[in-house]
Amino acid sequence: MTLNLITLATVKTQLGIFETDYDVQITDMIPIVSADVRRILNCKYNDVSQAFYASGSTKITLSSAEIPMGQVIEGENIPDDCYITAEDVDSDEYTLSALPVGSGDYITFGVNISQWPTISKMIFYRINNMSILNVGQENVMSKSIGGASVSYGNSQINKRWNYPQLLIDDLGVPYSEVG
Repeated sequence: MTLNLITLATVKTQLGIFETDYDVQITDMIPIVSADVRRILNCKYNDVSQAFYASGSTKITLSSAEIPMGQVIEGENIPDDCYITAEDVDSDEYTLSALPVGSGDYITFGVNISQWPTISKMIFYRINNMSILNVGQENVMSKSIGGASVSYGNSQINKRWNYPQLLIDDLGVPYSEVG
């Protein structure tokens, strides 16, 4: 199981970045923001389910659990950023967004693809706040990388998580602790 909730390629696609100038910075921020998302949402994203899939087929069958459309999954021989695109309720068979390169018998659940744009923006936000020049900066921050540009006022930043509140809200509702 990988520790990152998103890949470099997906972040760049979500942000509309085509050059490689920021690849190192984005790559460095991916595990940090992945850890932050886990803390903010109170979810480890490490649930494992028995599943059956074969090389050359986008079909996957689960022994238990239901998977929502857009659910990112990981598993042996499953390509990065693979997610569920359809479900056949009669057969408990799901369709993957990419072909596995081999067979497997388990999957790990990640985030939903609907969270990719927000996670990408969180990475963008972190990159822009890495500079020592940004420490203590007040009022409005405006930054751009490639085709992406954003401005946030100091009052819009959640003091607990140090991200714009808009992004935290867009991630979804945190999981409740039980027990």
